[in-house]
Amino acid sequence: MYRWFVRRNVRAAFAALPRGEMSLIDAMAPDVHHTFPGRGALGGERTNREDVAAWLSRLYRVLPGLQFRVRAIAVDGRPWHTTVGVEWTSDAVLPDGTTYTNSGSHILTLRNGRIVAFHAYLNDVQAIDDALTRTAATGLPEAAAPAIISA
Repeated sequence: MYRWFVRRNVRAAFAALPRGEMSLIDAMAPDVHHTFPGRGALGGERTNREDVAAWLSRLYRVLPGLQFRVRAIAVDGRPWHTTVGVEWTSDAVLPDGTTYTNSGSHILTLRNGRIVAFHAYLNDVQAIDDALTRTAATGLPEAAAPAIISA
């Protein structure tokens, strides 16, 4: 029953992100550890909930309309230490009319129901970097801004 509950909540959180809902942030520990690959505005490492919230907000500003399709969710462990794997595909129509498409996974670590680690693994890191470059060229400078990295 616990694993079913975790899968349901994770699926709902990924579905809520494109609507601007931040239920994922509410589930994070204050000292959550988040990583995302790439050299651009979305890459790097964050170590607190506020920086992850800023990162998620940026994600949807620089990739407007980004949609996730969750393909699989695996849950292992007990409530006091749970590992969740989320396999997904994503796409967005960029401001220049081209399409960004990628796939990958997130590995989440939960302790007592709170997300303490949230790491992204992309199948094509170059695709995200190229999408940010194309978006910046349309006049959105935030797509070329320095990454949000926790101090």
